Amino acid sequence: MRHIDKKLHKRQGEQIVSEFLARFYQRYNCYPDDMYAAFSKEYDDSHNHAIFRKRLIDEVLIPEQDGLCCYCLRRLSGCIKPNVEHIMPNHAADKNELDLYRKRPTELNGLPHSDDFKSTASGFNPPHPHSIAYQNLVVSCDGLLFEESKKPVCCNLKRRHSFVPPFILYPDIQETFQYWPDGTAEWIQDPEPPESQTNAVRILKLNQFILKMVRRIWFFCTDNGLNPHGGNRDEIINTMFGFLDAGEANEANMLMNFKKDKYWNLLLQYDAFATIRHI
Repeated sequence: MRHIDKKLHKRQGEQIVSEFLARFYQRYNCYPDDMYAAFSKEYDDSHNHAIFRKRLIDEVLIPEQDGLCCYCLRRLSGCIKPNVEHIMPNHAADKNELDLYRKRPTELNGLPHSDDFKSTASGFNPPHPHSIAYQNLVVSCDGLLFEESKKPVCCNLKRRHSFVPPFILYPDIQETFQYWPDGTAEWIQDPEPPESQTNAVRILKLNQFILKMVRRIWFFCTDNGLNPHGGNRDEIINTMFGFLDAGEANEANMLMNFKKDKYWNLLLQYDAFATIRHI
């Protein structure tokens, strides 16, 4: 897991949102009923007729995440359709629901509920409405691991509207979010135990069997001086296979799948784990 520092591109991100709000109000003399839907459709005539949402994604959000999914660290370029993730849910019922997130010391503090913004806004300067506020938006993979996949496996589309603490904004997340040699992910500061249905890692499905094996292969390669990008695929898998215990039949079967092109290509999309250490 990586910390997403919303202070680094704050000016640029907020400027795009402010330009949208100003442009929309200029055109219609009101704010949209659905802020995010309008943000996703409205064209910015002063920037090559680009949609405001696309500008924010391409110019700010993806670069500040180094092109990686905010949760599983997959390369977004490998996704069929990367998703904009609202840290505080877009359709949160009211400000009380937002307070579950805003009471934590992050950049989400002070962001108004979109309905409250529309009823009180006298201008378009920050704090912006939560549904389009730069500080509340990150990019997640689509959770579709293969082209033929029909259902998401992890991340934003598995979370949906469930409460997940905004840990990707916590400066210490890289120290408190740990990985085990077998690929298991664990946020050690989660107040909910791993077996709980409200545990953050469980909600995001970050310990799906295939994701654990992806991380396990990367950790094995790093520990043994092997490079999946430049090494022989069969040699790496066969070498790792020899280290499995007799009781790991399921793991062995999953591991052997990575001799197939589609599994190996998926593995390479997670090369951020080449620099991440397990405990």
